[in-house]
Amino acid sequence: MLGIPTHLAPRVNAWSTVRAFHAAAIGSLGAAVVALLLFRIADPDVHVIGAVAALLPMLGMIGVHVQFGTWRSAVAFLVVGGVCAWWFALVVAREIPEPWATSYLMSLVVVPLVLVGGAGAVPGRVVLWSIAGFGVGRLATTIANIQSGDSYHPLVLAWVTLAFVAAIVLAAGRSTARSQRVQPELLRSAREEHVSAYRAGVEAEAAAILHDTVLNHLGAIALAPDGPMDEQLARTVEADVAMITGKEWLAAEPAGATGAAVHAFEHVVEEHRALGLDVTVTGDPAAVGRLDPAAVTALVRAVGQCLANVRKHAGTDSAEVSVFDDGVACTVMVVDDGRGFDEQETGADRMGLRNSVRERIGRVGGDVQVWSSPGTGTSVMMSVPYPALTGSVPTAGHGDGAAS
Repeated sequence: MLGIPTHLAPRVNAWSTVRAFHAAAIGSLGAAVVALLLFRIADPDVHVIGAVAALLPMLGMIGVHVQFGTWRSAVAFLVVGGVCAWWFALVVAREIPEPWATSYLMSLVVVPLVLVGGAGAVPGRVVLWSIAGFGVGRLATTIANIQSGDSYHPLVLAWVTLAFVAAIVLAAGRSTARSQRVQPELLRSAREEHVSAYRAGVEAEAAAILHDTVLNHLGAIALAPDGPMDEQLARTVEADVAMITGKEWLAAEPAGATGAAVHAFEHVVEEHRALGLDVTVTGDPAAVGRLDPAAVTALVRAVGQCLANVRKHAGTDSAEVSVFDDGVACTVMVVDDGRGFDEQETGADRMGLRNSVRERIGRVGGDVQVWSSPGTGTSVMMSVPYPALTGSVPTAGHGDGAAS
C-alpha cells in the first residue's frame, strides 16, 4: 500500500477489499448449495430443488453488480437478493426441521447481501451498504419464517460477517491514514535518491569528458614540436573548450537520428586520424545508429578515449576499430599491436580506461572487456545492448584496474 500514490491509496485498497468480499459471497452461495445437497443425500424426502433454484438469480446479480459496480446495480442486487433470500428461507423452513441447520442455511443466503451490497470504493459507504444488505436479508428471512410458521432464527453467521466487514474497513482506514503520513517522507526520500544518482552520473560524465578533452589536449600539446600549434589540433581544442563550457555535453544524440549517430562515430575516428593515428574501420558502423541516444553518446566518447590511449601509450601509430551487430547489442572493438600493459598494475590515478570507458559504458547498461599484456598489444571490446534489450547482455569481464 505504501507504493500506491497517497491520493489513490484509499480507493485502491477499498476496491481490493470489495473484490475480496465478492469472492467470499460467491463462496457462501456455493456452501449453501453443497449443504442442501448433503441434506438431500441424507434424507431423500427433503426437497431442496426450489432452494437451489432460488440461489441462481442471486448468483447472476452478483455478476451484474461486479460488472457495473454502480449504485443502481447495487440496489438491483439487494432487490433481487431479498426476493431470493425470502424464497430460499421459505423452502428451507418448510423442508429442514433442525433449527440449527435452518439458521445456518439462512445465514449463508444473507451473507452475500452483506458482502456484495456495496457500490463504489469509499470505505464508509461499503459499511453502510453492508448494513443495508443485512437489513434486507433479515427482513426477507423473517417474512419467510412468519409465512411458514417457523420460529425466529438469529442468523449468527450473518451477524459475524457484518462485524467482520466493519472491522476490515476500520482497519483499512487506519492503515491508509498511517500510509498517508508516511508516504510523503518515502516519496521525498525517493526523489532525493533519484537526484543524488543523477548528480553522481553527471559528475562522473563531467570528469570523463574533462579527461577526454583537457588532459588529452595537454598531452598532445606537450608532444607537439616547437612552433605554432597544428591547425587541426587548434580547431579540436577550440571545439572541445566550447563544448565543456556550454551545455552540449549534457545532451545525447537526437532520438532516431541514425545518420547523426554514425556521423558522430566517424567524426571521432577522423579526429584521431588528423592527429596522426592510422585508424582502420571494419564491420558495420551503421549499427551504432541503432542504439538509443544516450548509448550512442557514451559509445562514441568511449571509442574516442580508446583511440587516445593508443596514441599516447601504445607506442604504435595504427589501430583498428571493428563494429559488429549480433541483433542483441552493438559491439565495438578497438585493437592495436602496441606495447600493451598489465591492467592490474595500472595506477589508481590513471582514469582513462576506468572512467572514460568502463564506467561510461556501464552507465548505459553495457559491458567492457579488455585483453592486454606487456608486448602483445591491447584489445578493448565494448558491447552496448539495443534499446528493447537493455540489461540483457551479461556483464562479464569488468575489472577494477584502469589505464589512461
